[in-house]
Amino acid sequence: MRFSTKNELENFLFEESYIGELRFGPESFFMTIDNVKILEKNSCNRDVRTMRTNGLEFHIVEPRLQYVIEEGYKLYNADGVLQKEVPDIQVEPSEYANLCAQLAGGEIYDIEKDGDLYRIVIQGEEQSYAIGVTGTGDTEDWDRFMNVEMM
Repeated sequence: MRFSTKNELENFLFEESYIGELRFGPESFFMTIDNVKILEKNSCNRDVRTMRTNGLEFHIVEPRLQYVIEEGYKLYNADGVLQKEVPDIQVEPSEYANLCAQLAGGEIYDIEKDGDLYRIVIQGEEQSYAIGVTGTGDTEDWDRFMNVEMM
């Protein structure tokens, strides 16, 4: 059975989820995501507890890419003295395909929506990236519910 939701981003928890596939461009955005938590209030969750799934397909409807930023950082020594500061860097469109491949397997810190802007923050192997996409809505599709494993 296939499950689908529209505009229910707030009914998922993406922290500690992982990217299976990422594709984006000036007018496209698609991700498959593993280890997504499906909250109790999700319209498809008939259980009374948080569940999870793998292979969730996340689409932004009528997407327009606003920015892709390699986030900067500050490096301090053990005494708290600033040693190095690296500013945010705008990723060029010619690098999008390479970045998509590089971020496969990356951890998602957050996906949030503010008005029509979706902000996706992803931790790559060494750097984190922020992607901003505007759209008219979002869809989430997945095949099954799984138990959340307790540690």
